Amino acid sequence: MARKRTDEFYTEIDQITDKEAFLESVEEGFSGVEDPRAQDNQTYPFVHLLVMMLCAILAGANTILDVCDYAHLKLHMFRRILSIEEAPSYNVFWWLLTRLHPKQLETSLIRWVQALPEEDKQKLIAIDGKRLRGASRNAKIHLVSAWDSIRSLLLGQVKAEEKSNEITAIPELLDSIDLREAIVTIDAAGCQTEIVGKIRDGGGHYFIALKGNQGTLRAEADNFFTQAKDVGYEEAECATTSSYEKGHGRIEERHVAVINQLDWLDCQSKWRDLRSLIEVRSSRTIGGKTSTERRFYISDLELTPERAGELARSHWSIENHLHWIMDVNFGEDASLASVGNAAENLAALKRLASTMIRIDLGGVRGTAQRRRQAAWDDSWTLRLLSRVFEVEL
Repeated sequence: MARKRTDEFYTEIDQITDKEAFLESVEEGFSGVEDPRAQDNQTYPFVHLLVMMLCAILAGANTILDVCDYAHLKLHMFRRILSIEEAPSYNVFWWLLTRLHPKQLETSLIRWVQALPEEDKQKLIAIDGKRLRGASRNAKIHLVSAWDSIRSLLLGQVKAEEKSNEITAIPELLDSIDLREAIVTIDAAGCQTEIVGKIRDGGGHYFIALKGNQGTLRAEADNFFTQAKDVGYEEAECATTSSYEKGHGRIEERHVAVINQLDWLDCQSKWRDLRSLIEVRSSRTIGGKTSTERRFYISDLELTPERAGELARSHWSIENHLHWIMDVNFGEDASLASVGNAAENLAALKRLASTMIRIDLGGVRGTAQRRRQAAWDDSWTLRLLSRVFEVEL
């Protein structure tokens, strides 16, 4: 699936003059997704159900019941574009979403996103996990995602049974994306020598948080930067930078120190091409109360403190622009779908819808407003689908 740019705004559903071409393009986009239904139990064509689910989620549906309600409320639209007589029942959508193979849906999403034109030469990929809390009543479902921090696009995701399994999920995720010349940022859960090696094997660079899961290296970093502060960072061959921000009732101060000379580090050889250690000290004052934090990172890049600070902050993009939007705008944590593959499939469809909206907007703001627009204006919803699946209306 590749994006086709168009600036026309279609105000009438009747402007879809070639319904067959539209449906064929959607079917081609999901060509790798197998219909799990038996041949004798297919009242509705598979592509029709996919179109109805995507339209519903674009227009604000967050649960299977929402999808069913939307299909019934918009029956007049689906009669015109799908030539159906009656809307599917709740059981039809439930059965399909619980049995669809989520990996196939995710692969379709990844293939489409990776086919989008890359306007930025720089690639900055954040990897982080998120638990589907609503679905976790019966099973612990943890999705590990790769996020393009520059374009604000989901590049891929892999299921892990729980957070502790991120270590095995991250390498699988790295295998599915193009790492060449990309900088990969990961939190402390991914601070493993095998993961570092895989990133370098793929032609990428790493910037990874360092915490207690790597006791020796973490202790070395802590000890070094403590002494460097005492003797003066310049004497310890460290480069530093500081920043000060005040606003919205809070004061934030950050101090970043970087050393790119690590011959003294005994465990350097364990970490593929390790070139720099980074310390980020931050303090936040709100209502007269101050909290402080020290964080450490490792990288194969020779970094300035300014660049190191940018990379540390960039990792929050996946939290603010993916996880937050999934929870607040798509109600992911509130969704109780937990039977079979329903939770994963809903998550994949929501991420596809979110990406479609984001591309149309050219940014991350306005997602909630665009979903309301899709609910109010059927032609906008169909126009968005046509752009994604390269259909001339």
